[in-house]
Order: sequence, then structure tokens, then C-alpha cells
Amino acid sequence: MHEWSQEIQKRLKNLNLPPAREAEIVEEVAQHLEDRYQELVAGGAVEDEARRVALEELSPSALRQAQGGERSRTADGLARGLRRVEQEVKQDPIVPGGGGCNDFLATLWQDVCYGMRMLRQNPGFTLAAASTIALGVGINVGIFSVLNGAALRLLPIPRAEQMVSVSQSFHGHFARNVHGEGSMFSYPEYVEYRNHNHVFSGLVAYEPFLEATLGGNLQQLLGAATSCNYFDVLNEHPALGRGFVDSDCAAPGENSVVVVSNNLWRGTFAGDPSLVGKRITLNRTAYTVIGVAPPGFTGTEPVASAFWVPISMQEALEPGRDRLADDNLSWLAMLGRTRPSITTGQVRADLAVIAGRIDHLHPGRTTSLAIQTARFFNRPEERQFLIPAASVILAAFGLVLLIACANVANLLLARASLRHREIALRLSIGASRMRLVRQLLTESLLLSLIGGGSGSLVAFWAFASFTRLAVSHLPKGLPALALNVRPDPFVFAYAFGLTLITGIAFGLIPAFESTRVDLNTALKDEGGRARGSGRFLRSTLVGAQVAVCMILLLATGLLLRALYHAQTVNPGFEMKNLASGFFNLLDQGYDQNRATLLMGRLRERIASLPGVIEVAQAECAPLSHDFSVGNFTVPGRQEKVSIEYNHVSPKYFSLLGIPILLGRGFRPGETHDAPGVIVTQSTAQRLWPGENPLAKTLREDSGREDSVIGVAKDAQVSHLGESTTTYLYFPAGPEDNVRTYLLVRYTGDFTATAKGIRNAVQSLDPEMPVNVSKLEDYLEKWRAPSRIVAALSGALGSLALLLASIGVYGTVSYSVSRSTHDIGIRMALGAGGRDVMKLVLWQAIRPVLIGGILGVAVCAAVSQVFASMLFGLSTHDPIAFIFVPAFLVFVTLVAGYLPARRATKVDPIVALRYE
Repeated sequence: MHEWSQEIQKRLKNLNLPPAREAEIVEEVAQHLEDRYQELVAGGAVEDEARRVALEELSPSALRQAQGGERSRTADGLARGLRRVEQEVKQDPIVPGGGGCNDFLATLWQDVCYGMRMLRQNPGFTLAAASTIALGVGINVGIFSVLNGAALRLLPIPRAEQMVSVSQSFHGHFARNVHGEGSMFSYPEYVEYRNHNHVFSGLVAYEPFLEATLGGNLQQLLGAATSCNYFDVLNEHPALGRGFVDSDCAAPGENSVVVVSNNLWRGTFAGDPSLVGKRITLNRTAYTVIGVAPPGFTGTEPVASAFWVPISMQEALEPGRDRLADDNLSWLAMLGRTRPSITTGQVRADLAVIAGRIDHLHPGRTTSLAIQTARFFNRPEERQFLIPAASVILAAFGLVLLIACANVANLLLARASLRHREIALRLSIGASRMRLVRQLLTESLLLSLIGGGSGSLVAFWAFASFTRLAVSHLPKGLPALALNVRPDPFVFAYAFGLTLITGIAFGLIPAFESTRVDLNTALKDEGGRARGSGRFLRSTLVGAQVAVCMILLLATGLLLRALYHAQTVNPGFEMKNLASGFFNLLDQGYDQNRATLLMGRLRERIASLPGVIEVAQAECAPLSHDFSVGNFTVPGRQEKVSIEYNHVSPKYFSLLGIPILLGRGFRPGETHDAPGVIVTQSTAQRLWPGENPLAKTLREDSGREDSVIGVAKDAQVSHLGESTTTYLYFPAGPEDNVRTYLLVRYTGDFTATAKGIRNAVQSLDPEMPVNVSKLEDYLEKWRAPSRIVAALSGALGSLALLLASIGVYGTVSYSVSRSTHDIGIRMALGAGGRDVMKLVLWQAIRPVLIGGILGVAVCAAVSQVFASMLFGLSTHDPIAFIFVPAFLVFVTLVAGYLPARRATKVDPIVALRYE
């Protein structure tokens, strides 16, 4: 044995193995040489000849010349293993003492170089894996860049990191008036915070989303009424003219000046350099243009502002609504620029003292302040909408990335089964399992960086174009969004982090799985057949892909079914040949008496137009997204009921074709003073089940009681797809004329009718803006969000289906290629092509069925997320839940059929010689 040990040590000398590992290998190989020596002696060879033959079998030259013989199979396998180790260790750094530096960075560099060499040697694998990752990472980075531009990016102003938004929430028992959002401030509260804080170099307040009509062309604009330090605090100085000064806000209504946006100046006013100093009309009030905002500045809201006026001019733009003096009214947003070295905690502590003083003026009230770095969508009410929507979108895109990761993990598992002998050799000469895992993870991360980097670069370009396209296809009338989807450091950090996480996600399991080898078996196994655990992992990944794909496809199926349902749904009232016009006379300076006179004359003129059959009036037009809600109680009961209501004229029901089922409709001359109210069928059944609702009483919060005089048929006048909404109709009175819809039934051409209505309005008031549209057009505002979401989920679902199909095809193809020997045995024993086909397809379809069932269960549990977009369609619509799974199973069967058919063509004789 000692002689054998010395010879083996000579062979291992150049490998620089650790002493313990070298001793282990020497002992094992020496034992096999001794066994071979004893075998030869027993066969009649003399001792010297037997020793020489045994040593020659250990040499590489003898192994190359060997053509068979009676050598020990174990010794032969070990000898060949040592030969390969000698060849590979020269270029493979994954051995201890192999000439590499122990320094971590040097070792990492070795791993990277070796990983790149392995990827170059397998270009087909590298291209397939990197392309899959590019797709998954790219679309996620792209959608994140859109969300970042909408809500996470700092405000587009100089030194934006110094700006914070201030919001408030209230606790206790008290009454608060709200115009806009409850987290906003009153003007006296703003003045208190502005004058007594010690943490801001400047604090601004503004009323966002202020509507105004531009005189002359009657263009509808959105702007803001701001404190006069607005431009100074934001460090945004007008490109022409000046911003506001303190004197502009000195007295309410006395300084009618305006700063216009650069877009409005270049568009509507054609870039007129002499505009500064001229007067323009907003809501019938003349304003002197004192400045033009710098290019790119659109305000501090996600909706671009077209103009800014001093906060002291608020009532001029909103006649009859003096909000400056109300100290208990939420209507102003606040932004502050912090002093140098001031932290958010210091801001919160300083403002809390002021909030406590204000609370003393309102007994029972306690105020909590939220201080955040200023961004779009900072206020709680905005985040309440944005965060769930963004979470759903990111989750949907993340599911596609999950499928991509599963696909690449399957590729790595398949590749690892081909490299198991290589891995076993490295382990046999002393490399630790964690060292190999690190190298394999390095290869995975390199793949991820290649795919994620290229995918992110494409996404930055593609999603900018996609965003512009999506915004251009939003329904008419929606305001322009101030979106900046250009990548910033936050997006780059997200892309890099997601790429690293992706590389670890798809590489970790294959790395650990591929290093779980039986050294003795692996070194002797020439065929490299995959172990059962690897096959199980690949099937599990396919099942996960199918489950995720099923969720996306079912969501798409539900939304597409909902869109079809929305196209064919009967809303319960007539929509064809109906025109609608909206009039906000209060903003145009009309009081109630003037508005009543104008609307009376306007109804008469429109009714006399050719082709007009009937004219009615309503506070809220059907499906117009206008809602009025109040709390009511039924006498004798304690609980309050929240009920939507509408003030309508007597002809409203006949014009829309909504029949009165019980009682009567409204009569001419009935107004708010009349105690009668009309309820819908569902409302009557809900409030008075099994009883006659006529003459029943409802009590308003004010104490007024209304008696039911009629029951109208249910109709989807409030929400598309919901005809059972609790709903009341009150008679319209003079109070409703200041803000109202006119509904017109006509025959003939809509264009001619709309032109006649506009002419009638202009004849009575040339400066009155009017927008006449078909009542059917309101349906589009309901369908447009669903159409966008359906298109998005359809694209994601199709992509997921493609990736899942590729995964099934690849897994089955690999399984067939690695099972050629077994298939040949089966066919040699009498199995037919049909039997082989059934066997292979069952192996393919089993994980698909399991994953599909799991996906259906998950989608059924979370489908309530889409309820608002289904327009009355069940969230468990049987057609979608039957057709989509059947379609997915069919597609995956096709993907598995192609390699399964190839398996039936195997020649048993060739297969038995395989490997």
C-alpha cells in the first residue's frame, strides 16, 4: 500500500490539495490499485508484472490506448476522473490552492472570468436565458418607471429634496367642512403655520384643480389659486415677467393678476412676447398677465396647471364661495421648504405645537400631522387610491417575471444535469459545496445582469413611447397628466436591485440542487442521467408557471367578458338619440335668480329646435360620474342609510323611458318645497320589504321628512352594471339651476342638434361655455379604464402563456432526450407508440393540471379586485372560469405533444445503444 501511496502522491503533487483531502484521495485510490494488483496475481501474473500493469492503468497514455479488457471498472472510472481533473484544473479556479488569491475580490474576479467563459461556450443557452430575463425584468422596470414618474419622483423644481408636504388628520367628535380633501387646511390655519413655524424658509398654500373658462375661445382650463410666495418658495422664476409679490394677496378680490403656463402661452397665445401686461378673461373676470412660467414647470400636482392666480382672487374664480374666512374648511394643500439641517422629525415636532394651539380653538378636536418629502400624490386621499392600484399593477408584472425566473431555473437545472460529472470531479478534489454554489450563482448573476441590463435599456425607450400612446388615447375631457418617465437614480437602483434579486431567485435552487451529487456514482456514470429530485423540481417549476399564467389569463378573460357585457348591457333607460349639456352657472357669476331665468329661456329655445322631441333637466346626468349622496333614516329605526339621490324635472322619466311602476311622477311646478320623493324598486324593497312603499316617510339629517309618492323602475343611472343601487329622485327647483344638466331627445343628425343647442346658448349668453355630447358617450368613460386594464392584462397574459408554453415544451423535450434509453427499453419490451405518447403526455400534463387548479383557486379568491370593472358581471363568471382553463390546458398539451410525438419515433435498437 505504501508503494501505491507514493505513486499517487506524485500524480497529485501539482494540484496543491489540502493535506486532509489529499490523504483521503490517496487512501481511496491506493485501495483500488491494491485490489487490481491482487486481481492480476490471482489470475496468474507474477508480482512485478501485476504491479507494472496496475500502475500503467493509472497513467493517461494507457487510458487513451485502452480498448476494453478486464480492468476493474471502479479503478478505471477513478483513473479517468483523475485525468480529467488534471486537464481542467489548469483553467478552473474552483479548487483550493489552484493558484488563485485568497482575497475575496480576486476570487470573485476569477468566478466572473470563469462564468463568462462558460457562457461563451454555450451561446444558445446564454441567448435563451438572457432573452427570457430581459423580457421579465424589462417590463417590470418599464412599469416602475411610469409609477415613479407619477408618484415617487421628487417635484420637478430646484432643490426638491428640501420640500416637504404637510397633511393633517383629525380625531375626536367635531364637524369639519371639506372642499376637496379632508387632509387639507383652511386659510387661517395656513397663516398660523406660516407665521409661527421655526423650521421652514417658506411655506406655501394653494387650491389645486381650479376650473376656469378662458374668455374669447371659451377654452376650459385647470389652474391653481396660490399664496403669493408660491414661486419664490419653489424657486421657479417666470421665463417672462414676474411672479407674485405680497401686495398681490393684500386684499381679497383687488389684485386680478395671473401667471400663465409656458404650454398655454405657446399654444393658445402662440408664444406672443407681448402677452405680459395684457388682460385675459377667466370666468368672466379680467386678469392682467404678469408672467409666463418657465418651460417644463406645470405646478405641484400630477395634473398640469395652465394658470396661477393669487389666493385672494379665489372668490372671483368661484363666485358665491368665499373660503378665505372659514377657519374650519379643508381646501388648501401645503408645501414647505425646510431650513438647512432641519430634519423631518424637527418639522413634525415644531408644527405639532402650532396644531395644538389651533385645536384649542375647536373643542373636541385633536390633529395629527403627516410630514413627507414632497412628491406627486402625497396626500392620504391620493395614496389611498394610488397604492392599491400600483400594488395590483406591480403584482401583475411581477407574475410575468416569476414565470421568466421559473423558465431560466428550468434551463439551469437541465444544464446542471449535463454538468453533474464536472461538478462531481471538482468536489472530489477538494472544492467545497458552498464554493461551487457561489460559482454557479455567479454565472446566474452574470446571466441576470446581461438580460436585465439589456431589458432595462429597451424598457426605458419603449415605455416612454407607450406612456405617450396611452395618454393620447384617454377619453376626451380628462386633464393632461404631468408624467415624467425618464429614468432617474431611483429607477436605476430599482433596475439593478431587481436584476440582482432575479439572478438569485432563478439561480439559487439550481445551484444547491446541482451540487447534491453522489461522487462515486457520478464519476462512474457516463450517461449523466438526471436524478429524480431534479425531475421533480423541473415539474414543480412548470406547475408554478402554469399557476401564475392561469391567474393572468383568468383576469384577462374576466375583463374581456366584462367589456363585452358593457357593450351589450341594457342600462334600464334609453340612451340613443339623447344629447346632454352641462352648465355650471355659479362659476360664470350667475346667482340663483339669473340662473333660473336663463335656464327657463334656454329650455324653451332648445325645445323649439327642429328635430327636438323633449327636454328635461337633472342635477346628475345618467352615468356621468356625478353623484350626490345623503344620509336618511326611516322613522322608527335607529340606523342611518346612505342613499344616492338626484334632483330631476318632471319630464326626466319619460325622456329616458324609465316607467313609474307605482304612484305618480313629479308634476310641473313641484320644487324642493314639495315633500314628495320617488324611490326605485330596489330601494323600496330594501327599506320596506314586503310593504307598500307609497306614503312611507324618509327623514333627512336636517330633520325634513319626505313622503314616497312613486316607485320608478330600477335603472343603472349611477353605476354601469349596478341597477340595484339605493336611489332617490327629488323634484328639481330653482336651487338646481346654478349647476345642472340639460337632457335633449332628438331625431335626425346629432351634429345638427348639437350645433342648434350651442347656438341657442350663445344667443342668450355669448360667453357661456357649453359642451354638448351624446349620452352614449358617457359609457366610454366607464369602459375606457377597463379597456386599458384589459389590454394590459391581455398583453401580460399572452406573454405569460408564451413563456409557460416554452417552459412545458422545454421540460418535455429535455425529459424525452434524457429518457431515450428508457423509452427504447419499453418499446423493445412491446410498448407501442400510443403507449409512449400517453406516458410522455401524462408526465407533461400532470404539473399543468396541478398548477392550473392552484391558479384557478387563487384567482377565484382575489377576483374581487376587478369587481368595479366588471359592470355587473359575476367575479366568478362561469364562462371565463371554464373557457380559460380549457384553453390553457389545450395550449400546454400542444406544447407537450411535439416532443412526445418525437419520442414515439425512437428506434429501439438505436436507443438501447444510446449513451
